[in-house]
Amino acid sequence: MELTLKNDLSEIPPAADEVERHLAGQGVPAEILYVARLVIEELVSNIIKYGYDDNGPHEIRINACIQDGTLSLEVSDDGHPFNPLDAPDPPLHLPAHERPIGGLGLHFIRSMTDSLDYKRHEGRNIVTVRKSYSL
Repeated sequence: MELTLKNDLSEIPPAADEVERHLAGQGVPAEILYVARLVIEELVSNIIKYGYDDNGPHEIRINACIQDGTLSLEVSDDGHPFNPLDAPDPPLHLPAHERPIGGLGLHFIRSMTDSLDYKRHEGRNIVTVRKSYSL
C-alpha cells in the first residue's frame, strides 16, 4: 500500500488510520498496528515540522508492506537531508524537567522496531522501519 500526503499536520491522522485499516485487514496483530501508527505519526510530524524551509507544497510518501511476518514501513520526503541514525539518544538519565525537548519519538521508534534504515536518493530522504511479528 502506498499513500501520498501533503506537508500538513492534519493529514497525519487520516493517513495513519488508512494504514492501520489496511494492515488490520491483512491480519497484522494489534501491537504491530500500534507500532506502525507511532512510526507514521513521529516520522511524518518531524518531516513537516523540521524538514522544509518554505511553506510550499511537498509530498510525503508512505509505503507499507507485509512479507513473511515482517512489516516494512517506508517514509520518504524531499526535505532537508536528515539521517535519523545520526540523531543522538535523548538523555534519559536526566529527570524529565531537565531534558531538552525532542528526540523521544526517534528513541521510541528505535526501541520498538527491529531495524531503522536511511538513505538519500534523488533528492529524497527514505527511512525504512521493519518490525517482525508472529501470528
